[in-house]
Amino acid sequence: MFSGERNHLKVDSKRIKSINSLEDVSALNTFITKRLIGQEQAVEAVVESVKLYASGLYKNSSFFFVGPTGVGKTELARLLGQKYSGNFWKLNCAEFANQHEYAKLIGSPPGYVGHTESSLMSEKADKSNRWVILFDEIEKAHPKFYDFLLSLLDEGKCTDNMGKVLDFTESIFIFTSNAGVSDIKVGKRLGFDAEKVTVSNSKEQIKEAIKDEFSPEFLNRIDNYIFFNSLSPDDVRKIAKIALRSIP
Repeated sequence: MFSGERNHLKVDSKRIKSINSLEDVSALNTFITKRLIGQEQAVEAVVESVKLYASGLYKNSSFFFVGPTGVGKTELARLLGQKYSGNFWKLNCAEFANQHEYAKLIGSPPGYVGHTESSLMSEKADKSNRWVILFDEIEKAHPKFYDFLLSLLDEGKCTDNMGKVLDFTESIFIFTSNAGVSDIKVGKRLGFDAEKVTVSNSKEQIKEAIKDEFSPEFLNRIDNYIFFNSLSPDDVRKIAKIALRSIP
């Protein structure tokens, strides 16, 4: 389940317009590492996956970003979207905590107010089929929301309230979560001679927590699970310096 392997049998003849060579992939790596501090392993994992898109072996893919709050999960998704296609869309899953609220994405069902209006997903699909869509804090969404995600993860397509098939076949779907991370005491020592607890050395425990939190149908459709470390004081200082550059 966590191997990050899925069989993509269909190979799209199109190539990613902005990233279609090893030079472009290298430029992506440089672009992100200059702006995202303290998450070298996460960046490397994402860049390695992008190589498959550039080769045309993958049509769409998905990432599950796991780690503490405020360590760069959203920022990595945003930077990837900026270079991948220029189309980045962040969805706060806390807004989909109730069963009926996923209708915000595909439109109201027949007989309800707003049924004839264009849905959010339809507007995005009309613009492009190449997006980086971030589902932030996915554990806060209602279980019904996951049913909607299954076809999107399978084929890169979904159907709106008007019966229109929406094309996201060249998109990257990213889910962020801190599931399981709050259960471990990051930075603490569990004995006099024990090493400090980190996300990296607690992956198995976090994976078990994720399995308890989400359904197998959803987890089996995720391509890559990427773990984010806590930031060191030195990392925070570097991030502050980067943020201050934009201030006159």
